[in-house]
Amino acid sequence: MKNLNLSALKIAIVAVLLPATFMMSCKKDESVVLPVSETGKIAEIEFSKLFNFIAISTGAPKEEVIYDKKNEEFVVYGWFHKSLKDAKSEYEMADEYKATYEK
Repeated sequence: MKNLNLSALKIAIVAVLLPATFMMSCKKDESVVLPVSETGKIAEIEFSKLFNFIAISTGAPKEEVIYDKKNEEFVVYGWFHKSLKDAKSEYEMADEYKATYEK
């Protein structure tokens, strides 16, 4: 009886895994090309806008704003860190800033 249960268990496992294996192997390779802004690289114009946004929103002179390419973050006054992702997110929602400074 014990061998019968073990055999049934093996058959059940194979019955579940076999179709899953075929589905995975037959799946079409779908390559997705991401826009520049989503690949982590940033266009020069977009970078310039973000750089100005960080300087104006923090009240810091431009010479006190540094972009750390390795860590993908802006550093203001040497101690305030703002990630590129956060800066992009805040910039997208900054309608008043855009209306005032980007005419």
